[in-house]
Amino acid sequence: MIFCEDLLKNLEICVVSKGGQSDNLIKWYDSIGNANLHEREEYQKKTELLLLNTLFQHYPEMEIENLTGESPDFIINYKGKRIGVEVSEIINHFELKKKESYINHIFRTVENLLSEYKSLYGIYHLSIDYFQDEFYLQPEQLIQQISSALTNNKKTKFVKHIRRTPHRKGVLLFLEYQLSLFDELHSDKILEVIEKKNTKYHLYNNKAKECWLVLVSNMHNIASRYSYIHQKEELKKVKSPFTKILHLENLYSQMMVIK
Repeated sequence: MIFCEDLLKNLEICVVSKGGQSDNLIKWYDSIGNANLHEREEYQKKTELLLLNTLFQHYPEMEIENLTGESPDFIINYKGKRIGVEVSEIINHFELKKKESYINHIFRTVENLLSEYKSLYGIYHLSIDYFQDEFYLQPEQLIQQISSALTNNKKTKFVKHIRRTPHRKGVLLFLEYQLSLFDELHSDKILEVIEKKNTKYHLYNNKAKECWLVLVSNMHNIASRYSYIHQKEELKKVKSPFTKILHLENLYSQMMVIK
């Protein structure tokens, strides 16, 4: 089942982070929705667009010419140059992907339950121990406890801390980012994605003068989070036909040029 609510949540947080530069992102997002794509294709395209949020912050002059094409994912015009952009998310914790889907479903349920209470509107970052097994066995109790924590601004059995920032369009829930000195993203995971994309380069390079590979660590998702890149120097040795290879993270909007 495709949960489009997750996309709307991600769009909202992108708009908040981009501030005055969000008009194009909303326009492109809506254009994909109006393109009569299959539900799964629409979800995939919107996901890829939102992954590029940090790229648009570093290159505000970019305009997307083709939103719905394939191979590459987007055709972008940058300072008069036509550039193909292939985007891929770097998954750091594959074992957390399934758990993250469960948590997102719980969060969207709570957001809907509290949507009528304007006094609660805000972006909430919740510290939750999502490693304990009990967390996944009692969804009804979890929904009740999170709702109670937000309504009363008090800790509960599962909710250990709440950080709230203003937001005028509803209730948005995120897992608090917990910095760990041992939460590494090994460079091999990045290199594996680059090598895989290299084998498909012939599908991308005939539609634009340049083709960029944009790799994204979506730090709003626990499966993609990391604290540091292990053996980062190995990335400097990469060989690829792509004109440019970038690694983005969207928590602090940082960009690393690999090639």
